[in-house]
Amino acid sequence: MTSTTPAASPADTDVTASIVAARRELDSIANRGIVSAPRAVADTLTTLEALAPTLITHARALAAQPGDTEQTELHELIERTEHRASSRPRADLAYEHLLVLVNQLQELLRRLERAHGIPYRRTQAGAATRRSNHDSRRPQM
Repeated sequence: MTSTTPAASPADTDVTASIVAARRELDSIANRGIVSAPRAVADTLTTLEALAPTLITHARALAAQPGDTEQTELHELIERTEHRASSRPRADLAYEHLLVLVNQLQELLRRLERAHGIPYRRTQAGAATRRSNHDSRRPQM
């Protein structure tokens, strides 16, 4: 019996694997919550700074593909994310810096997932929040 699905090239598999790994890492951070304690912020920033170059590299490759109508926006997002990931915030701004970096990396990741056909999964923390908000609006009997 022969397969009718095309074989994925090793390069696509590597990109997909790194995107999935990045999603797990960002979901892990989101699910445990971003703690504002200085040590926790520093540890999370270190994790994100290690994750950023891979996502930025894949995003640059995506932005270079002809026919991408969102290329300008993607290039701007890449530049902002790269600048944010490589900058060192003042100690009193580290938490805000972390929140912005998380948001930028999540947006890059969403675009990469969409481009590679990887379905976006909401984080468990986000789903739990939406459920509790929905439940609180139900009339009590």
